[in-house]
Parts: sequence; C-alpha cells; structure tokens
Amino acid sequence: MAAGLVYLLLGIAIWWHLWSGGVGGSLASGSLDPAADVWWLAWVPHALGRGDNLLFSRAMYNPAGVNLLANTSFLLVGLVLSPVTVAAGPVCAFAVAVVLAPAADALCAFLMLRRYVSWAPACFAGGLLYGFGPFVATDLRYGHLNLTVLVIPPLAVLVMDRILVRRAGSPWLAGSWLALCVVGEFFVSVEMLGLGVVVALCATVVMLASRRGDWRSGLGYSLRALATAVVLSAAALAYPTWWYLRGPRHFTGAVWGDMTGFAASLASFVQPHGQLFGVSYLSGGNGDFLGVPLLVVLVVGALMWRGDLLLRFAVTMMFVCGVLALGAELHVRHADSGVPMPAWLLVHLPVLSSLAASRFGAYLDLFAGWALALVVGHVRGELRDERAGRSWAAAGAAAVAAAALVSVALLPPWPYPARRLVEPPVLAALAGLPAGSVVREYPLASGTDGDGLVWQARAGLSYEVTAGYAIVPGRGGQATISAAPDAMDLVFAAAAFGRLTPDTVASLVPVVRRHAFDDGVAAVVVVRAGAGGPQLESLLERALGPASLSERSGALWLSPGYGAYRAYRARHAGRLSVSVCRPVSAGGGGSGCAARDGGG
Repeated sequence: MAAGLVYLLLGIAIWWHLWSGGVGGSLASGSLDPAADVWWLAWVPHALGRGDNLLFSRAMYNPAGVNLLANTSFLLVGLVLSPVTVAAGPVCAFAVAVVLAPAADALCAFLMLRRYVSWAPACFAGGLLYGFGPFVATDLRYGHLNLTVLVIPPLAVLVMDRILVRRAGSPWLAGSWLALCVVGEFFVSVEMLGLGVVVALCATVVMLASRRGDWRSGLGYSLRALATAVVLSAAALAYPTWWYLRGPRHFTGAVWGDMTGFAASLASFVQPHGQLFGVSYLSGGNGDFLGVPLLVVLVVGALMWRGDLLLRFAVTMMFVCGVLALGAELHVRHADSGVPMPAWLLVHLPVLSSLAASRFGAYLDLFAGWALALVVGHVRGELRDERAGRSWAAAGAAAVAAAALVSVALLPPWPYPARRLVEPPVLAALAGLPAGSVVREYPLASGTDGDGLVWQARAGLSYEVTAGYAIVPGRGGQATISAAPDAMDLVFAAAAFGRLTPDTVASLVPVVRRHAFDDGVAAVVVVRAGAGGPQLESLLERALGPASLSERSGALWLSPGYGAYRAYRARHAGRLSVSVCRPVSAGGGGSGCAARDGGG
C-alpha cells in the first residue's frame, strides 16, 4: 500500500541519524529512557529462551529484582520484535521499533479513516497527524515505545463502531475483538489502556447522546458484545492485573508523586513550547500542541459542515480529550488558576492516580486526524461540485491539509539526534563470566547513567547487575527509580560526586573489603571514564588487591572464592556452570577462568 510505504520512508527519514552510522551502532540521545527500552527489548527473548517468568526479572536490581508489568516494559512489542533482537541485537531492534512505531500508527489510523472517508489522500493526512503528530513525535524522540506504539486505538475505534453504531455480525465475535484490543494494549502500556478506557466511556456517552432516542434500537446487541469483552478481558488479565497491583516488587501511590503538574495548559494547545515543566520532564516537549492553523481549519470545517454527524463527533471528542488533558486544575500558561477540571477525579482514584493527564494528547491527535480527514474530504467534494475539475479539487483539498499540518510539522527536532555507542572493552570481559553472574558495575545504572544497561542487553543479559533504571518500591513501598542504597552504592556515589579524598579513602577501605561481594556479587567492574572512576579504582586496589583484569578503559575484580556465590545462585537458579577464576596481574590478558560444573 502506497500510504504505508510513504509512512515508512518518513519514519526512516526522521531517524536518519540512527542508521547513517551503521545498523545498531547508535542510540537516541537526550534521555536515559532509550537505554531502558533497549533493556526491555532484550529481556523478552532472553526470558523465553531460558523459560523465565516474563513478568519479573532479577537481571536488574539484583537480588530484589524488578516487576516488569509495573514498569514501561511493552512486553508485546518485545515479543513481536524478538526475531530482530535475536538476529541483530536489542540496539538494532530499538532502531527498527522507533522507525516502525509512527509508520504503523499512521497506517492503522489511515485504515480506520478509510471506513469513514472515501478519498484516500484525506485519510493519508489524518493518519499523518496521528502517527507523526505532536504526541508521538514528542515522546518518540526519547524512545518511549510504551507511549508511541499506538496501533491499537484506531483498531479499537472500528470495533466500538461495530458494537455501538452498526451493530452488525456476531456480538460475541465483536466482543472478542474488543477484548483482544484491551489485552494487547495492556501488554504495551497499562497507562495508555487506562487513558483509552476513560476516552471510550466519554465517546460512548457522546455517541448515545447524539443519537437521542435511537440508541435503544439494537441495545441488546451492544450489551452482549460489551459483556463478552468484559468477561474475556477479565479472564485473560486477572493474573497479570494481580501481578501488576500485588505481585513481587509492586509499589503503591502515584509513580511520580503529585501528578497534577503533568497536564496540559491552555497555552500548550497553541504555543509550540507552552507545556508545563512536569510535561517537559516526562516527555521532553509539548505533546498536546495542535497549532492555530490546524485549529482554524477544524473549527471552520465543523461550522461549514455542521450537518456531518461524524465530524461533529470527532470535534466533540477532540474537545473532551483536550479538557481531560488539562488535568485536575486549569493552567493558564504556567500558572495554576485554581479552577478544578473534570480530570480532578482521576488524580484521586486508586491506580488511575498515576495517569499523566497530558497523555490524553494521544487520543486528541486521533480525533484531530479523524476530523481533518473529514474536513479535507468535504473540501474536495465542494470544489468538485463547483466544477473546479478533479485535479483542481484535489489540489485545493491538499492545500488545506498542508496548511493545517505545517505548524505541527515544524514542532519536533527532525531528524532526531542520536549518539554513537562505544562499549568500554573492560565490559566485554563480563561475557566470560558464568551465566547469571551478579556484577556490581560503575558507573551504576541509574537515573543519571543508563549505558550499563545497554552493554548488559547487548551481552544477551548473560550477567545480572545490582543497580538499574526502572520503577521499584522505595521507602514505605512508594514508587521510586532509586532503590535503597547498600554500602557499596554509597561508596560509588562518593566517587561520582568527587568525595574520594585521601581521608575518606582510608576510612572506606574496610567498608569495601567487607561489602564488595555481598549478596553473591561475582565481579566488581569500574569504567575508568566515569566521573571519579580513577579514584574509585585506586580505592578498590587498596581494599581488594590488584585487579583480575586491568586495561585502558577500566578494571575488573573477581570474587576471591565462589563458595558463597555457588550457594547463592543455587537458591535462585538451581544447578549451573560455574568457573573458578584466578586473579591475574594488572595488564594481564584475562581472568584465568577454568570452567567446571558447580552448584553442588
């Protein structure tokens, strides 16, 4: 299909910097989130290959682990891209994902719009606004595959249309399709599913109100289909929902604390950088932006063709999604006016309190694309009725679409920036450790440095790390991305902040000697280029002796004995192959490991 090909070419163009330096050699820059995305992509084939639980992993934040469903893990996307991950690595899979995400979103919207608009170029414009519009374009810069893979909402619109409007075919089959949409979105993004359910309820009310007394006709069909969807969704998601809410390493409360700052402002709809600070922090830009040209086209079109029920519905839902995106309180520019908004209720409900109201912008773009396609189709029809000729009518309609989209197209930083990945050679030695070895790595994977997760993912998660970059329970079970630090974490933090002075080093030597290999840690590795890396390396040499491996990029210390390590791993993973390693003098070429069967 021509539309899909054009969307794909656009996806490649906006990510040109990811591909120009070679496949899998670069990563999106400006945020740590792409590193986490790479890790999530690596996890799915790794867990499937080992028969591990897909929903939980100790490969990050070992030994406590991480609850994947309570995070932005997009397991369904990871499953679909598993062949790419296995064949070319998770960094390449990430590059493929971010190219396909907007293209697939746009194509699904295009296919949905073809149900309502006969002229394909009008549907193309609507799909372009949805797949490459402000919401997706803003979050896609930082990966955020859980938010930007939005192929299901347009398909769900078609299913809901069949259930509530057309009421044709088997209600059981229609309900099954809706359940499939719900389950699929759950394993892409629980947050976007929650937002979608709110939007679907609002759309149902708007649709029934527009039909007045006609909504009773065929009500039994709709109720049977919806009941089927509820029953099947509940059956399929009962255990995953329990795992999400009460499973190992679940957390309580809103993910980012007070969520009221993660909402749109009135300015954000018309100003390219009118977003609140919280929205900028989460997404890096203004995902709720529509722009004056687009709004003018849609408002004028809605007035001119106010008899079009579909156009009235799409514009009404745009307004509803925009109001919901404003969050709990109305913000004018960056100031809180104190005026309560309908979304206030969501902020105070369990589970829904973690929703970022600004992300209703995804559904705002869907209905805006729908309205744009309808208006452009009407423009073409009007021009043809005035005997303007087929070519002139098409050109006039295309000009209207271009005028509406021009301000939207200028918003994102296209092509997106990317950075080259250069793996420190010292980390390549970690691949020689026994499978499942626990590694304490500096710099710690955290909210300030995510490269360690990329190297771990590229190694096929063959080793586990004590830190991570994910949402985990903190004090009192509250959500945090910073797990409670142990003694070595504090030592590493001192190095990162330049606090390893001669006086502190002397006092930390016994701490390092006692705790370096706690909790079954098999190796401690320091990347010398990290802030404070040379000072930390010197401290470790004083406490642990010469490194087992030392070279220009850093140094690696192995546990002096694997007895405790074998017992630890046996409790968690049964029998496994263990290597006995001899320390090698600094500058040596390896760790001197001889493999033998362990776990006894």
